Amino acid sequence: MIDTQAIPVAQGEPPVPATQSLVARLSSRMPRAGWGLAIFLALFIIGGLLRPSLFTLPGLLSTATFAAILAIASYGQTIAVIQGGIDLSVPNTIAFAALGFLTWTGSFGPVVALLLALGGGIVVGMANGLIVAKVGLTPIVTTIAMNGLLFGVVLLNFPLSELTVVPDLVTSFTSARIDVFGIQVAAVLPTALVLMLVLQALLSYTGWGRSLFLVGSRENAARLAGQPVARIRIAGYALSGLLAAFAGVVIVGYFSQAEVTMGNSYLLGSVAAVIVGGASMFGGRGSMIGTLVGALVLGQVATLVAVFNLGATMQNLIYGLIILAVLGAYGRDRH
Repeated sequence: MIDTQAIPVAQGEPPVPATQSLVARLSSRMPRAGWGLAIFLALFIIGGLLRPSLFTLPGLLSTATFAAILAIASYGQTIAVIQGGIDLSVPNTIAFAALGFLTWTGSFGPVVALLLALGGGIVVGMANGLIVAKVGLTPIVTTIAMNGLLFGVVLLNFPLSELTVVPDLVTSFTSARIDVFGIQVAAVLPTALVLMLVLQALLSYTGWGRSLFLVGSRENAARLAGQPVARIRIAGYALSGLLAAFAGVVIVGYFSQAEVTMGNSYLLGSVAAVIVGGASMFGGRGSMIGTLVGALVLGQVATLVAVFNLGATMQNLIYGLIILAVLGAYGRDRH
């Protein structure tokens, strides 16, 4: 049995019960992504109790598919947040890459169009990084301005009425149905998982990945250690832009449609997924695994909102409340 007697404390401090101390120790050792997974399971069970059709394998796969798309759109945001920044140009980077891909496919073919779309994302990210690292503007101001600039570029350059055909190259890794242990799933699910593993390995097992965490948590220490802080930040934003562009291609491939505002829902969603996944808005902490878990939580929220016909406004309100709740819980923990 656990000793419920008060454990010794410093003189003048109130005694702390041993059981309370045990709970505190277990809570502190729980990875933040673990709390996100617990929240997802709780929401999944609650949804099943309210609507039994949700508590099924097809219901779970539907939520996981939405979460996979959101996770892909949030992986780049994770990079930006880890290095102590944020990327608010994600929505129109998604739209630019998706519409550009469909437009350029007609002229150059799908392979070259895909490379151009991804290259465009890298250019956008590098521009963000150069302005933040070299000019000294804050990430919020820089990426909001870039998002507005991209919106104008999209409106002026892409003939939306002519973008109707999605190449098989893209549908093969997004909307195509594949067999996984006898279960038919959308190809976007394994795509998101493979991308998560590659990016997590990049963060955990490369010098650049470890430097990214150091720059995000202790920039001055990184400079004193001889780290090229500016180049690390620029590379981080370039990767964020690349991943946002890839998300645009994935989204247009899965839904077989594109429009100017197609990326708007991923602004708040990408930030929420990263935060719920355990990243610190102060920088220096985060993981791709956590972002996928955060996307699962938001995917279950979106499923419940859709089932009970609450509307997109309510969904965004809930996302905002989730962000505030998580920031309130972890806001004082800067390390």
